[in-house]
Amino acid sequence: MEMKKWSLRGKIVITGIFLPAVLVIFLMQMYIKESDQRSLAAFSDKARIICLTSESILEEMEEKWDLGLFSMEQLKTLAKNNEINKIFETVPVFTAMSAAMRKADKGGYVFKAPRFNPRNPDNKPDETESRILKIIKNQNLDEYYEVDEKINAVRYFRPVRLSESCLICHGNSDDSEKLWGNTQGKDITNYPMENWKKGEIQGAFEIIQSLDESDRLLAESVKKALAVVIISLILIALFFATLAIRILSHSVTMPIRRIIDKVSSASFILSEEAKNVAKSSEELADGAMSQASSIEQSATALEQVTAMTKSTALNVKKTSQVAREVLASVDTAKVSMERMLDVIASIKKSSDQTVSIVKNIDEIAFQTNLLSLNASIEAARAGETGAGFAIVAEEVRSLAMRSASAAKETTELIKQSQKNSESGVTAAKEVKDILKKIIDLVNNVNTLAQEISIASSEQAEGVKQVNIGVSEIGSVTQANTDVSEEVALASRELSKQADNLNNMVKTLAGIL
Repeated sequence: MEMKKWSLRGKIVITGIFLPAVLVIFLMQMYIKESDQRSLAAFSDKARIICLTSESILEEMEEKWDLGLFSMEQLKTLAKNNEINKIFETVPVFTAMSAAMRKADKGGYVFKAPRFNPRNPDNKPDETESRILKIIKNQNLDEYYEVDEKINAVRYFRPVRLSESCLICHGNSDDSEKLWGNTQGKDITNYPMENWKKGEIQGAFEIIQSLDESDRLLAESVKKALAVVIISLILIALFFATLAIRILSHSVTMPIRRIIDKVSSASFILSEEAKNVAKSSEELADGAMSQASSIEQSATALEQVTAMTKSTALNVKKTSQVAREVLASVDTAKVSMERMLDVIASIKKSSDQTVSIVKNIDEIAFQTNLLSLNASIEAARAGETGAGFAIVAEEVRSLAMRSASAAKETTELIKQSQKNSESGVTAAKEVKDILKKIIDLVNNVNTLAQEISIASSEQAEGVKQVNIGVSEIGSVTQANTDVSEEVALASRELSKQADNLNNMVKTLAGIL
């Protein structure tokens, strides 16, 4: 069964058991480590005592040499009698080694005396001893010990420093003749003298103590302790489980379940609200995109309006120029019309004078006609004498009639001309009035054109500012679109997180 599927009670109970168990294991390891250290310290103390005792024996033997209990002559006598073993018994270090080895079995240790280039093959150092002898010599140590895992033993080393008595056999080979009576550089035992010096470290006393018995005793102690600990853990686990279940039921589980219900409800509401916000944000983004498109179209239309406004202003300027030209032409026409009125008035005046003249002609023709009629009457009275005169009178009468008729027609034409002149004067006055009105209208048009030109310029500037504003609105709308998309994305993420929270709440409820 997976740990994450366990209930909170089970996890707490297991934790309550696991932590003490870990603590006990840690304490047991500390106990074992401390026991090992105590054992190592005890073994090193024991080995130190043995080595110190051996050193004490060595020093005691050297004092005997100093007291004259042993001498070079005795050694020569023993060598002469071939009693080599007795010679060794007089050597201080040999005596100390023999004393340490004598009780080694009963003392539970192994004594060795490894050295560099030993005369006795038994004292040849192994790999570990060679390494440790080098450490002691290089660092000038008084002691050294370590645990040899291969043989499960403590190996204690105490260096042996050469004394004055050691040099009679291991000193300067040039002294062999003076000391032993030979020129081969050999000592009394026929070994070459090594040219060693006082105080040098060429070997050490080694005490090897097995850890098997100590490990066995420690293992038994640990077994007993573990038995006690296991029983204690079982009792603690039972007590802790009972206590934890009671505490969790009343102080933890019920409040947490109430909180879970509230959080679950809140997460559901949050999820729904997040979905609504996401939906609204998407709608807002769509609206903003549509608005951006409309604004872009408006900007295009405004650009067209700007162009049309500029064109209108240009046309208005042209209109104003044309109006000024029309005004000048109308002024000229007005002057010409006034001159024409004067001419027509003169023609009317001349016509009136002509009518008077024609009237006089008509009266003359009438008088001539009467005279010709009287002449005809007188000619008739005269008879044949007046026949020629009658013909002349008839001709005069005929001319008078024709003059009267022509005068009458001329009078009619002049009257008609007068009527036409009067109509022309009336029409000219009307044209003059119309021209005056046209001048006023043209002036008004010119004024309006100037006002329209100014308004068009202001309108163009206003349209320019509106175009700038529309561009800024477009930028803001685009930014709103981006923000709406980000809000929609964040809302979807919030909805997702709310769903995750709801799932975690369900998981927590399952744990409890």
